[in-house]
Amino acid sequence: MNQLKHLPVKYKSYKSYEYAKQMMHNYSKMNMLVMELKSEALKERHWRQMMKELRVNWNLSELTLGQVWDADLQRHEHAIKQILLVAQGELALEEFLKQMKEFWQAYEVELVNYQNKTRLIKGWDELFNKLKEHQNSLAAMKLSPYYKQFEENALSWEEKLNRISAMFDVWIDVQRRWVYLEGLFSGSADIATLLPIESARFSR
Repeated sequence: MNQLKHLPVKYKSYKSYEYAKQMMHNYSKMNMLVMELKSEALKERHWRQMMKELRVNWNLSELTLGQVWDADLQRHEHAIKQILLVAQGELALEEFLKQMKEFWQAYEVELVNYQNKTRLIKGWDELFNKLKEHQNSLAAMKLSPYYKQFEENALSWEEKLNRISAMFDVWIDVQRRWVYLEGLFSGSADIATLLPIESARFSR
């Protein structure tokens, strides 16, 4: 293109110049489209949709640049751009679900020794904040135009997090009550005398 631009003015009036200029412009646009097809967001389902639009039947494991060039991408540029847009939108949701799964699979509750009697969970605020963050993100996903592809997975995670939240709601309540009662029965001989049966049951 640069060489064409710097040709003498007298040559620019020829039809061959305009033809070459248009051809180079088309090649440039094609190259840009081909470069976009390298996007990691494109999954097999997107390629299948693209092949349907282009009316080709590529073997994706053996796809060559020549086959792509022969498919006349420019004529289907709008459809290709739309498929790329969907792929990029879906990738963002897919990455979120992947990161959330990795977080909860690796998550370990933090336990602390309590007076050499038992171990208690600590860090409740961090735990509940992360639960709420992920629950809110899953709810927000439903507003995305790309949600349908991940609906089953997202609903499954929504159910899991609701169960985890309910379980820890009970757990933190039981833990607080236990700490209160342990202090009550262990810290006061009078209480143990007044409530011998309850004190004995708690000790067990």
